[in-house]
Amino acid sequence: MTPKQQFPLRDLVEIRLAQISGQFGVVSAPLGAAMSDAALSPGKRFRAVLMLMVAESSGGVCDAMVDAACAVEMVHAASLIFDDMPCMDDARTRRGQPATHVAHGEGRAVLAGIALITEAMRILGEARGATPDQRARLVASMSRAMGPVGLCAGQDLDLHAPKDAAGIEREQDLKTGVLFVAGLEMLSIIKGLDKAETEQLMAFGRQLGRVFQSYDDLLDVIGDKASTGKDTARDTAAPGPKGGLMAVGQMGDVAQHYRASRAQLDELMRTRLFRGGQIADLLARVLPHDIRRSA
Repeated sequence: MTPKQQFPLRDLVEIRLAQISGQFGVVSAPLGAAMSDAALSPGKRFRAVLMLMVAESSGGVCDAMVDAACAVEMVHAASLIFDDMPCMDDARTRRGQPATHVAHGEGRAVLAGIALITEAMRILGEARGATPDQRARLVASMSRAMGPVGLCAGQDLDLHAPKDAAGIEREQDLKTGVLFVAGLEMLSIIKGLDKAETEQLMAFGRQLGRVFQSYDDLLDVIGDKASTGKDTARDTAAPGPKGGLMAVGQMGDVAQHYRASRAQLDELMRTRLFRGGQIADLLARVLPHDIRRSA
């Protein structure tokens, strides 16, 4: 497993995702196009880049880490396809482009989401340079993150559960945090980290999910379509109950909650796994400390 230093970390992800997506349409070109549009759309690749940054701080980036990071991005892309569907959030724009069901039809969007998840699992099951035991553990970690104790449960609670502060935090952990936790757990598997460091990473991942989702709830109010690349005011639009943190608090309460959660995240970074300023700089760009209303 040779360290990857010839490309910036995001480029490693983009190059590998392009390689993987090249096989999506070998049987059905339209299905492959829907999958590729979702997987290669111009997102921040925040989850993947964060994983590779932490990997660099703990010995270097290897092929297996790049594969795990790409698998996380593919599952995330699939979750966005489902999240945008008319039966879920009914959003028409994602990452500045038509949502997958708008561009390719609802039926093909469902199939593309399923196929992206299965391809992500295949990539983990064949992760380059990983041992058979590591590959099995990578697949198990991602499976837990996606299923009835992870993303699917979180989405179901988001759609149907009564809203209170404790319930919203649980939704954040299941809908958003689990994928951060899974990515960092897979890093631990590949790197062979000890139990204490693994627990530190997973605690960071859970808190990161809470902060990330809280900021997303804020952007739904203070952001705009041009800056966020997606439909806004979905959580607060009438008719119907509000979603996210706006269901249990006013704008000022949500902003205060975000700042407190962001400070807790900073505290969890005080370990060797986050040494140097690169990771802190990434977080500051994606999750700023200073919240200002978008023009």
